[in-house]
Amino acid sequence: MAASIRIGRIFGIPIYMHLTFLIILPLFIYIFSAPPNQVTVFGIPLSFKDLQVADWVKYAWGTVATVLFFVTVLLHEFAHSYLALKYGVKIKRITLMIFGGVSEMEEVPRGYGQEWRMAAAGPLTSFVIGAASYFGWYALGLVANPPMVITALSVLFGVMAIYSLLLAGFNFIPAFPMDGGRVLRSLFAERMPFLEATRRAARIGRYFAIGMSIFGILTLNFFFIIIALFVYIGATEEEQSTAISESLHGTPVGKIMTTDVQVVHPDTTIHQLNDLMLSTKHMGFPVVDRGLVGIVTLTDTHKVSRDRLEHMNVADIMTRNVITVPPDMDSAKALNIMLEHRISRLVVLQGQVIVGIITQKDFLRAVNTLALQKQTARWGEQFSQQPPVTPPV
Repeated sequence: MAASIRIGRIFGIPIYMHLTFLIILPLFIYIFSAPPNQVTVFGIPLSFKDLQVADWVKYAWGTVATVLFFVTVLLHEFAHSYLALKYGVKIKRITLMIFGGVSEMEEVPRGYGQEWRMAAAGPLTSFVIGAASYFGWYALGLVANPPMVITALSVLFGVMAIYSLLLAGFNFIPAFPMDGGRVLRSLFAERMPFLEATRRAARIGRYFAIGMSIFGILTLNFFFIIIALFVYIGATEEEQSTAISESLHGTPVGKIMTTDVQVVHPDTTIHQLNDLMLSTKHMGFPVVDRGLVGIVTLTDTHKVSRDRLEHMNVADIMTRNVITVPPDMDSAKALNIMLEHRISRLVVLQGQVIVGIITQKDFLRAVNTLALQKQTARWGEQFSQQPPVTPPV
């Protein structure tokens, strides 16, 4: 995610914080500390508002509650990540964001029951935390004439109990990108192809989002409308990304790459490079000098002022750390590499020899071609199953 900053690494997994998290953090501190009205759920206060202490102490406890709550969000995501690693799936990162957290994985586990177990692990972890916090709140409530610290701890346990249980319940909603949507897809996938299972789960997610948005409009609850939009977009994006990856899955890079590769030398001037881009209509080139030494794109040329075009060479602006793929790599995996690194092209190497280049246009063309081939194959099957027509005598 481009709008994320790295805050650390735990057990080898990078932890990122999305910029939207900075919006929700002070809001949670305020809600936990001293909101306008005290809210109770099943007799449990959800803030330190009624604590008979100075406001700064309330805000200190509210800050502790906020930090602990997002620690539970991290534990929720670690539960997903633990099972994913157990199933051999690499975790790219965990990102904290406005609606909680998300674990980014290289691929979705396809083994029997793996996805639903992995998806359910997070909400179940939040449920266990919520249940344990509830018993902590209940136990401290039995203390007679408790001092302020015990009262504050009781509120803290109560806040953790309710919000952890809400987190578990929210994530069990059967709609992408929540965990419940992935559980639903996994159950569908046991009886039908993975892509069709994704489409069904995404459709249910969109129906749920529409219903939630109608409820939000009727009750004038802007928060429900935002959640509905989040769910609708998440379900649609999951369906689209799965359709693309499923179309490419099983097709090697060598089948869809461009083999006629134009290269440039490090000593090529930026002015010459711009002329080459105009004449070939290519926006990037591998840089070769006794082997691959870099890659240069139109974006790199924008870093150079016009008065320096004749005095700077490709070697001055090229990217030296080139990401390459072999021709036998699965195209779906190559696309994930391109998206992960936010680049527009990949150089295809066979050993140390450049045998092709693959761009976003190549992936798009391949998806459209493969979809057409599958559709044509389905039409052929349907036609072959039709009974022969006997001409009238």
